[in-house]
Amino acid sequence: MLKRFSLIVLTLVGVLSSLTSCNFALEAEDPTATPTATATLTPTYTPTATATPTVTYTPTHTPTITLTPTITNTPTITPLPSVTPTPSATPAPVAGFANDQWSTVNIPARVRDGLDITYFAIVSTNERTGGTTNPETPVPETEIETLYLVDPSSGELIEIFDLPANTGDRIYWSPDGKKLVYFAEAVTLPDGTIVGGLYLLNLELGFSLRLFNLPAINPRGIPDHRPVWSPDSSQFAIALPTAYDVDIFLLLADGSINQNATASGAYDLWPAWSPDGRRLAFVSDRSVCPSWIPGEPGSCSAIDAETPQGGHLHVLDIETGIIQQVSEVWIDGPPVWVSNLQVAFTSGLSDSVGVSEIWITNVQAGTARKISDRELSLNLGMVWSPDGTRVIYYRASDPAAILLKDSDGRMMQSTEEFLFTRFGFAAVWSPGGEWIAFGGHNGQCPYGLVVMRSTFEIAYRGSSLNACDPTYSPDGSYLAFAGIQTRVGAADGRLDLFVANAAGNSPRNLTSTLQGDIQLLGWIGPTP
Repeated sequence: MLKRFSLIVLTLVGVLSSLTSCNFALEAEDPTATPTATATLTPTYTPTATATPTVTYTPTHTPTITLTPTITNTPTITPLPSVTPTPSATPAPVAGFANDQWSTVNIPARVRDGLDITYFAIVSTNERTGGTTNPETPVPETEIETLYLVDPSSGELIEIFDLPANTGDRIYWSPDGKKLVYFAEAVTLPDGTIVGGLYLLNLELGFSLRLFNLPAINPRGIPDHRPVWSPDSSQFAIALPTAYDVDIFLLLADGSINQNATASGAYDLWPAWSPDGRRLAFVSDRSVCPSWIPGEPGSCSAIDAETPQGGHLHVLDIETGIIQQVSEVWIDGPPVWVSNLQVAFTSGLSDSVGVSEIWITNVQAGTARKISDRELSLNLGMVWSPDGTRVIYYRASDPAAILLKDSDGRMMQSTEEFLFTRFGFAAVWSPGGEWIAFGGHNGQCPYGLVVMRSTFEIAYRGSSLNACDPTYSPDGSYLAFAGIQTRVGAADGRLDLFVANAAGNSPRNLTSTLQGDIQLLGWIGPTP
């Protein structure tokens, strides 16, 4: 049953963190030909909420990040950016820090007290009826989705709570499994209350609150954005639109601190934490457009520049607050950490010509190396081995192939046996690096599950069902994937969670008792 996000009065003194009201005041850097600026950020915020809890809480800590941007240009390759519409000089609506719509959530004890094993999280949307009287055409019963944890060994389903069906898979768990943030689109409840935006759920305390009254999770319509938790689950980063640009904000896990970590007047996109949590990589156009604020010196809005869909790779040192540009390759998609000092990315994703390149950058040395080798080809779906020494990706251009290379870009293995659609390839390495599993993505899943050894020798190939989005458990014991059951001549459209052993053998359907539309979220719980 859909939980109403209503304002409640809490009396949890000393448990809840300071829910400090904030606004998004911007301090832009002074643009120069080679940007080098120092900014001391002391943002103050004004809440947009009309009501707050009556809890009085004095924080014992108020961490701040003092940023001293120092942009350093290193590599020499500078592809021209791919751009889209010209921005208006009229400020856009700002994502308000809401801190409202508090509600209690009855969390099962075994989840509230801390997960003792690793589970797989799923949502089941619009549970259906009619399965016995008319199994071919079941009809939706509700417009809600239910969040479950699934025990991979027994298949037991643990129901967590209900959400609006429009939430979809926009649910983002902390690594420790104790918190999550989720995005729900705006809906009007029967009593006239409008709910929707970005919410935080504390599973230990069993309460939820709205952090931001957001119309969408992708700022300015730029795709592939999501909140990202730090490895220690203490905070998360999110890109949010300000009046004229996009900045990256850091929030503590209790929602108490709302800090603009990259304020510059430029577009700062796609935050990504390093494995050790010391650095935050992001993409910014600040070296091209130091500011989009009208009237500022060098503002791109004054010359009718077009809104960027990417930028150059930058890294924020969390401890010192120093920001450095570490690559001159134009990036139009989220970066991925390969190790604590290496970041990989794909350039050309937003171009319509169907050409993209895979790169890896050492953020300390400032050196960039291209991994993909064939010119004018479309290279997608890169996945790096746990030790960062090998990468597997799909070349979608003719001749299409799955390629395995080392970190210097040298070819190790390849196969042209499997063909996927654009952006329809998904692969995963086992935690120990001995197995590679792959299947389809975005619902385009023409093959059964395929598992290879790291030598590219096929160890398992399923044939009874199509397979999408394989993923290994943190300890490598289980391989989960989305399986689509087939009948003679056609797929029946039913997607379920399947779990097999590490080599792909003996897959089991763990969601056959549910009658909604299943979406896979990922592994949750303690890690080795």
